[in-house]
Amino acid sequence: MTQQLTEKSDVFSFGVLMLELITARRPLEQGQYIVRVVRIAMDRTKELYNLHEILDQKLELGPKLKGLEKFVDLAMNCVQESGVDRPTMGEVVKVIENIMQVAGLNPNAESTSTSPTSDQTSKGISFGSCDL
Repeated sequence: MTQQLTEKSDVFSFGVLMLELITARRPLEQGQYIVRVVRIAMDRTKELYNLHEILDQKLELGPKLKGLEKFVDLAMNCVQESGVDRPTMGEVVKVIENIMQVAGLNPNAESTSTSPTSDQTSKGISFGSCDL
């Protein structure tokens, strides 16, 4: 909104990217802003925050999917309207590492060991130890 790039604006952009990944939507689609769409649909008292309708249909939802709600929480924290309310990128990295540990991955492993194979990629996004 201020047209000035800061670390906190980078965090906001990263949050939007995270929302793009889980919804398979563009940041602005058919006049609807992805942050607002998620914010309106989201209900933290329900399973998967009541986001079933807007999540990417290629995500294999079920008990294998660990950390999605934490991922959504992180994304929504990153897109807080006020920059002071957003985490730092260092904090974002720590939360992502925690999500990876919950999913049974070693966040300190070489990136090639957790990268999806071309076969996995054709099925969907790799999130933790399960394919999405």
